[in-house]
Amino acid sequence: MMKTGTSRVRRFAHIAGLATVVASVAACVYMPGQQHSELGLSFSDAQTSKLVKTLEETSGLAQHGELLWTHNDSGDKARIYAINEQGEIQKTVLIENGHNFDWEEMAHDKKHLYVADIGDNFGQREESYLYRLAWKDLENVSDKGSVKATKMTLRIAGKPKQVPNKEVHNFDFEGLANVGDELWLFSKNRQDGHSSLYRLNKNETEQTVSASASYPVDMLVTAVDYDQARNEFAILGYQLGWNGMSSFLWRVKRSADGKSLDWSSAQRYDIEPDGQWEAVVWDSKQPGLLWLSREGNQQADVALAKIQF
Repeated sequence: MMKTGTSRVRRFAHIAGLATVVASVAACVYMPGQQHSELGLSFSDAQTSKLVKTLEETSGLAQHGELLWTHNDSGDKARIYAINEQGEIQKTVLIENGHNFDWEEMAHDKKHLYVADIGDNFGQREESYLYRLAWKDLENVSDKGSVKATKMTLRIAGKPKQVPNKEVHNFDFEGLANVGDELWLFSKNRQDGHSSLYRLNKNETEQTVSASASYPVDMLVTAVDYDQARNEFAILGYQLGWNGMSSFLWRVKRSADGKSLDWSSAQRYDIEPDGQWEAVVWDSKQPGLLWLSREGNQQADVALAKIQF
């Protein structure tokens, strides 16, 4: 059973505007199927700073030391960007052996950054890829320099070569989180609004994985991160309805056996202002601090935000 709040709790955050960009929101068929009581999560009273249009489709977040790292969705080169907490670009790095087909997510541990080329809007990909980069290499490379990644190949067991309906399927992916010795991959189900969990081995460069669980998130998942110290996941996503886009955040504990989510602990937050919030990462220095980024579209400008729980 989901825990819900009976009153709306307002929390405030800083927002750094990355650029004023208008982008079309990809259409999807899934419509919300149930009602939830949400806690309020409101970003306001913010100082803003603009960034170049290079980051207009920020779609992943990670943190290392004093810097956040991000990348754009498909359409950009195989580049990643280090930014400070004010949203200012500090370094741009090219992945030598990378290709940005549909980069959707980042994950990180103490030694590595993982860039996830996992998006599959139309369910046509036979393989997806993760690019594993050493933090040591990223620290030492100069601005506009390049590094080589370890390329990891991922296949989804049971996925048909051609989905029956390209607009309505459960084989799109946008969530990836570092969990101990594994990477947990979460699906963006356009058909049923759930999210399936796939547990990946960090050390295997080629693997085929099956879903181990499914969760009633009732939204389209865009990002996931796990805070080991708090034993807590943040799951970001949105719904598309007749009145436009509504954004949500789930906070969920890891199960006692460590193999799944404890959905009985789940709390859902209604994010305001709405928009296509695409990335999330727990701060490694300040407990309970969560960073989020939002793409620009017809509803809202691209933004970087932080919230303290």
